[in-house]
Amino acid sequence: MKKVANFFSENKLLSISLLLAVISSLVGRFSTDFIDDKVILSLFGLMLLIQGFEQVGLLRFVAQKLVHYSKNTRQLVQLMILLSLVGSMFLTNDVAILTLLPIYLKLLSILPKFKGRFLGSVLIIVAANLGSSFFPFGNPQNLYLYNYYHVPLGQFLSWMTLVLLLSVISLAVLSLLVAKDSLETLSLEASQIDRRETFLLLGLMLVMILVVLDVLPYLWGIPVVALILLIYRRELFKKVDYGLLLTFVCFFIIVGNIGEAQFIRTFLQALSGKQIYLAGLGLSQVISNVPAAFLIAPFTENQQAVILGVNIGGLGTLIASLANLIGYNLIRIYYPAKTKKFLGLFSAVNFGLLLFLGTLFYFFIH
Repeated sequence: MKKVANFFSENKLLSISLLLAVISSLVGRFSTDFIDDKVILSLFGLMLLIQGFEQVGLLRFVAQKLVHYSKNTRQLVQLMILLSLVGSMFLTNDVAILTLLPIYLKLLSILPKFKGRFLGSVLIIVAANLGSSFFPFGNPQNLYLYNYYHVPLGQFLSWMTLVLLLSVISLAVLSLLVAKDSLETLSLEASQIDRRETFLLLGLMLVMILVVLDVLPYLWGIPVVALILLIYRRELFKKVDYGLLLTFVCFFIIVGNIGEAQFIRTFLQALSGKQIYLAGLGLSQVISNVPAAFLIAPFTENQQAVILGVNIGGLGTLIASLANLIGYNLIRIYYPAKTKKFLGLFSAVNFGLLLFLGTLFYFFIH
């Protein structure tokens, strides 16, 4: 019992989400239909692979290359931000963060005096959220809304191009606040990687990306990945953060019950125009932008308001985007004693950008 109590004490977000899930199920109902098993299984597979990349030495190898091509710490962070922004467009924000943030955090372990570590971490997460909004397949909410509304691709890209442009400018300006320390005196030991297992893991990562993009069916793609890893590196299963997976399950149960509440349905049906946009921004802050998209879309035909609202709504609170939770969890693993400092910077940057971009695009909604 003491171990269980300590586990929930150390995982406050899980504790709160579990409590709310139980309450929502008592008030409403419990149904496994609320849970998106593809999201849960995909996250599980990606977590396994990231741990695998860590063990074969790939993360340290990539960190060395980034240092080699960077003249100073600010340039290093800017390169990571650019990779996160572009990578999330094609690989989704979750994959970008799960892939790039561990590399960045691994790099910080050999730069103990670098003062811009947490600002850099925040900007990498923000870049992944904003970059993923550009294409219909960049994040789960866009995939759902693009298919639900059957938005013409040209129309979708025309809405999101300005978002991307302003995101690039904002991130470029914020990156100038990162400490500019020299890397010339940094000496890295040569890193060896297991090439055979690295290529195996890269192949499995490709399978996971195709699963996320719905090119391959997840019901056999993810089990195949898990089975191969069970044969070659079964110890990876012990390193998966099952608490985070349970947190996601709780979120789905909470949102499922909220969506069935009659007063919520009545409220959303009464909204129109800019109010839908504000609802997307606001709901994203408390239930995250993916569930917000599922909740709002059936009650309005204002595609632009919903799409812009839930994508910009990924900024703000820690739970505004599930990708934010993934980023926070990685910080908690690498710097358990510094989570308050990270959250302070995270909140300042995210709410600042939410206010700036949220206000600006309010005037673009028809």
